[in-house]
Amino acid sequence: MIRARRYRILLVLATILILTLIHSTRSREHPIPYDVIRAPPTANAKRFPFSLRPHVNANKRQQAPLAPQAPFVPPPPPPSHDIQSGPGLSQQPGDHPSTLNTASADSPAEEHSDASPAESDKDKDYWPNAADTEHGSPAKGRLTVEEPDSSWPAPHWKKPREHFPLPAEELIKLPSGQPRQLPKLQATFKDESSHDKMKRLQRLSQIKETFVHAWNGYKVAAMGHDEVTPVRGGSRDPFNGWGATLVDTLDTLWIMDLREEFAIAVDRVKLIDFTTCRRKDIPMFETVIRYLGGLLGAYDVSEHRYPVLLDKAKELAEILIGAFDTPNRMPALFYNWAPNYTSKPHSADAQAVLAELGSLSVEFTRLAQLTKEDRYYDAIARITNELEKMQGSTKLPGLWPIKVDASGCKTATAKAPLDGDSKSSTSNTGAKPLPSDLESYTNYFTSHDTAGTETPDSDDTVRLEGRALPDADADCKDGLRSPATEFDTFGMGSLADSAYEYLPKEHMLLGGLNPQYQTMYEKAMTAARKHLVFRPMAKGTTDVRFLASVSLSTPLSHATPDQMKYKYQGTHLSCFAGGMVAIGAKLFGIDSDMDLASKLTDGCVWAYQATKSGIMPERFDLVPCKDPESCPWDETAYHKALDPYMEQRLARPAPSQEQQQKQQQKEGPKKPGSVGLRNSKRWHVVAQPKRRPTDTPSHESSPGSSSSSSSSSSSPSDSKSDSEPLSHQAYVSSRITSEHLPPGVTRITSRLYKLRPEAVESVFIMFRLTGDEYWRERGWKMFEAVSKITRTGIAHSAISDVTVTDPVLLDEMESFWLAETLKYFYLLFCDPGVVSLDDYVLNTEAHPLKRPNSTSS
Repeated sequence: MIRARRYRILLVLATILILTLIHSTRSREHPIPYDVIRAPPTANAKRFPFSLRPHVNANKRQQAPLAPQAPFVPPPPPPSHDIQSGPGLSQQPGDHPSTLNTASADSPAEEHSDASPAESDKDKDYWPNAADTEHGSPAKGRLTVEEPDSSWPAPHWKKPREHFPLPAEELIKLPSGQPRQLPKLQATFKDESSHDKMKRLQRLSQIKETFVHAWNGYKVAAMGHDEVTPVRGGSRDPFNGWGATLVDTLDTLWIMDLREEFAIAVDRVKLIDFTTCRRKDIPMFETVIRYLGGLLGAYDVSEHRYPVLLDKAKELAEILIGAFDTPNRMPALFYNWAPNYTSKPHSADAQAVLAELGSLSVEFTRLAQLTKEDRYYDAIARITNELEKMQGSTKLPGLWPIKVDASGCKTATAKAPLDGDSKSSTSNTGAKPLPSDLESYTNYFTSHDTAGTETPDSDDTVRLEGRALPDADADCKDGLRSPATEFDTFGMGSLADSAYEYLPKEHMLLGGLNPQYQTMYEKAMTAARKHLVFRPMAKGTTDVRFLASVSLSTPLSHATPDQMKYKYQGTHLSCFAGGMVAIGAKLFGIDSDMDLASKLTDGCVWAYQATKSGIMPERFDLVPCKDPESCPWDETAYHKALDPYMEQRLARPAPSQEQQQKQQQKEGPKKPGSVGLRNSKRWHVVAQPKRRPTDTPSHESSPGSSSSSSSSSSSPSDSKSDSEPLSHQAYVSSRITSEHLPPGVTRITSRLYKLRPEAVESVFIMFRLTGDEYWRERGWKMFEAVSKITRTGIAHSAISDVTVTDPVLLDEMESFWLAETLKYFYLLFCDPGVVSLDDYVLNTEAHPLKRPNSTSS
């Protein structure tokens, strides 16, 4: 009996062993070495553990809709030959493959498939279709990459032969000599009381805790990838998959005294492989400011204790310098790096974004200073020389158009619409009929942002990429010129911002040894003060300023009012201008500009205070004052701006019942839970998202919400017939209520908050340059609003609508949240000697680059 029992036990154990072996074999059908590139799972295959997201739903806000989950398909076996390490970071045991998401709701994507004819069939199979959205400043090179269809590994960059080499004697050399004695920027700060110090340190601690929360979320859910998805958990790789957040955050870790975390991050940076990625092009601007700037900033701020950071910067720069190998030495801004492309000569872009072209100088200059290699400085000095030549001959002398033709090719390029301005210039001819009812009438205004989504300013732009050239093409050696478009648009916000910002910063980084940058800045500011700066009519504020943009179809000296199209807007991106103007005022002795800097910064502070969330919208329209010296609030003028075509609207015949029925049939049934502008009988504008049945109803009146009464339902339009035009007062009242318009704002064209830093950047600079505690108090209110409404259980998320208190979470956290926004909040409240503006230049991604040794006066 004992033997029988033993046999039974052995039989059971053998059965369990066999089943275990079978299960283990099935789970390892396709073993993939860690150094092999694997096709990533579907967008939602890499999900954050649910147990680590306990209170995401407690926010009672709707997140962006999840993509449908596809079944996981094991990757095919790897090729038998050796393959080098995979995209971005060499994978370690326990790492997940890259998650490459589909296009986000706030950035409509364009097809971006411009494969070089020279690419092999293998490369064509590998490369995914890509969509490039807005330049984050505004297009910021974000690219959504789909899962590759092929199992081929990505190609690796190899150093190409130069097609248009420069003789060593023709290289523009880095300025040498003793740096000039530049004016002192930072104020002399008073000693603080023990009470004030305690309050400041408490606030500093809260900011640091917010940073640690977001950093830990990235580290656990997306370490080594470009971004964390802060609602669902997981990662996305819009910037080549080299770990944008990792590199971007390095110097913030050091500044916040998180030295152990810094060392861990540096160890991870060592594994980045810049020679390959899943994108076929490298967005030069984004890569330079985030990766190259991040590596150099961390190297400088850590006092050169980690040589690997400079080594990785040189490794990356060796690849990027190939983008300048064009007949006129202007860079291809989306650089196709694969050998099959670099083996052929190419030209630069026929429609280059000004900010992308003009914002490479600071990083390449610092690299040249550290490596003593003039070729890095030569690359950007040639851009500066061309911008200087062009500055006085544009349609608006002193300023550059937001798009320039950098190709240097004499062959005329096809005309393409520049932006919404050129589109509107052809639409405002009277051909478009004026509607009579309130709902349809709003469509007369080209509002692109209705449900928290955003259409960038450059939406209608056709990007003419650098093209392949025959060997020794002699027709592409000219300099910069205006693009072949009907209108040239000028501004200092979207698509232009950091090109102007880098003029005083490059002057400081060169120790004042190149007067070129001061001259260019002074000319630009003279034009901007005269043509771009405006005072809006705003209730509840004394005297603020914003920056307009203007489109010209003919040079300013010959332009008639019909040939000039002004856009009076407030944009979050242009909030950097207050800080730039303040630095320029002190650096170049333009004393009167300190007042302008204060008013520009206060304009953004006012915009933060004007919304229910306490956060500034991405973009909104304003009413300019006729007299900037005296501009009292005028309710009648404001209402007229809200209903500018009142007479035509009221005079237009009401649609017949038959026409209304046809319109209803054309529209079809309404989708449940839809929000935004609807071509229905009533006025429904942007509101809170439709809530889940388990959510607690908000007490806030918001159209489109299923749990609260719609503001449109109580508007004056309800008392009128569907076909009867609204009175002026009813129309204006409905617009203000339904669109949640603050007094002075006529339209909010983008309600997003993308965790942007520009407003707090200027607040920080104003405090450091003036020592006025007013700026710290304004900054703290901004931090409280932003940190609370964007927080998730994992990190922090961009939001859809700043005019409501519980907006949709967009499940995106760009790397600048840790690299810039929280860094600027922290620097605002830490000791002013930390990253002193007299010792460092902060690049446009807030990376501190050491200024040459000089004694400040």
